[in-house]
Amino acid sequence: MEQATVRENVIMARTAVVTGAGNGLGREIALGLAEAGYGIVVADSDERAAKACGRLIEAHGMPARAVGGDVREPDDMNRILTAARALGGPHVLVNNAGGWTPNRQYPQAAPAEWAATISLNLTAPMLLSQLVLEPMQEQGGGAIINIASSGGIGFGPYGSPEYGAAKAGLIRFTASLAGLASSHGVRMMCVAPDWIGLERAQTQWERMSSAERAASRPLIPPAEVVAVVMDLIREGAGGSVVEMWGGDQPVVHAP
Repeated sequence: MEQATVRENVIMARTAVVTGAGNGLGREIALGLAEAGYGIVVADSDERAAKACGRLIEAHGMPARAVGGDVREPDDMNRILTAARALGGPHVLVNNAGGWTPNRQYPQAAPAEWAATISLNLTAPMLLSQLVLEPMQEQGGGAIINIASSGGIGFGPYGSPEYGAAKAGLIRFTASLAGLASSHGVRMMCVAPDWIGLERAQTQWERMSSAERAASRPLIPPAEVVAVVMDLIREGAGGSVVEMWGGDQPVVHAP
């Protein structure tokens, strides 16, 4: 989908894959990477949203490939990798796609429903990370950023047990693979933010009472999450996990 304004010399330089990049945090990360000089593979289950994000990236003068598909499906994962190779990569993978179980949560949700949530939030990032390891190694190394959640941290009750369990697993998965930096030249890192001030969260925040807002941490500006992601890509240590809580400085757990 490249336009004449795209800097073709960038195609063989740096390429990032961002899943769930059609909307929300994924789109903000994709745009941040484009501003930093990356060509972007915009992967999203909503192909129309992926293409719209791709056009925004091209407006920044960077190449983009929009891939509509489900990151839980092997054929779609292979199409993502093919698109990254077409742009000369991959050099960066951001496993951002995720979400709660629609309509009902464990234990009310049927096994297939909550298992699909675990697959989206944990198994898919594991599979896609495994898929890009060899190509990244061939490119001289790379970085993988897993987007977890504060829902995977702590010991209190949580509204979606399967989502919390998957995000906790993603955090531990990241820390367990600090050695990839030595074995493959690939640094895997993780960001675990609390409530991010995206459109839906802003709407929910406005509906809360003043007492409810006072009892809650402030929303995290999306730009702050993007900044942490970019810092990790530039200089983060493999195996690092960054907790982000509204109103506080990020907490970095490094190996």
